Amino acid sequence: MKKCYLFLVFILIANSGFAAELLVFAGAGMREPLQELGKKFSDETGIEVAFDFDGSGRLGSKMLLGVKPDLFIPGSDKWAQRLKKEGLAEECVALAYHIPVIITPKGNHKVKSLSDLALPSVKLALGDIKAAAIGRNNKRLFKKVGLDPAKMNIVARGINIKQLVSWVETGSVDASIVWAADAFQSGQVETIAIPPDVNQIDTIPFCRLKSPGHPVEANLFWQYLLVEAPAVFSRHGFKAIKP
Repeated sequence: MKKCYLFLVFILIANSGFAAELLVFAGAGMREPLQELGKKFSDETGIEVAFDFDGSGRLGSKMLLGVKPDLFIPGSDKWAQRLKKEGLAEECVALAYHIPVIITPKGNHKVKSLSDLALPSVKLALGDIKAAAIGRNNKRLFKKVGLDPAKMNIVARGINIKQLVSWVETGSVDASIVWAADAFQSGQVETIAIPPDVNQIDTIPFCRLKSPGHPVEANLFWQYLLVEAPAVFSRHGFKAIKP
């Protein structure tokens, strides 16, 4: 029933001559599924979707400074709650999970478990705590398991998840912690699971904003995502949540 309703609305908008281009702020780790969804939506409605992919902290900070996207999809619930508190987000719905994993270059076996990240010989790249959701996630994780980042050999901090994956793919570092979906999409790294009893899983909120530049089109894309995103995200290695 919901899909039939959306299809009728798509026809009305496609025939109305709208030339809007939506701007969506989204965490860098969701590039592949969101680009697929944006293209499908554009093909069906004629409404173009432009994405700004970056670390959630950097994107959220832009919004606090006055930049107004039409939708916001951060890598964790922290920024969804912050923007609700600031009166910028109307409604947020979680549609997928971000599950952290350790990744290493193929053939590099210096790291076999979470505790190995503390070895002085292991060069690490981790997410920036202020810029990227994975950085804040790591902070919670290390506190829970009793690892001290100050004693780790952290040689680089990434402002988004794709930087971290790239550094591991090229062998510039021995390990990093990224989202499982990014490891899946890479196909060029080895993955080590973090024990589920300590892992800090984040939800991915899809946020409808107050006063977007294109309110009708933005709401339409948001409704489209509620229906279509879980299946597309599943195909790209995420654990989906059906609303």
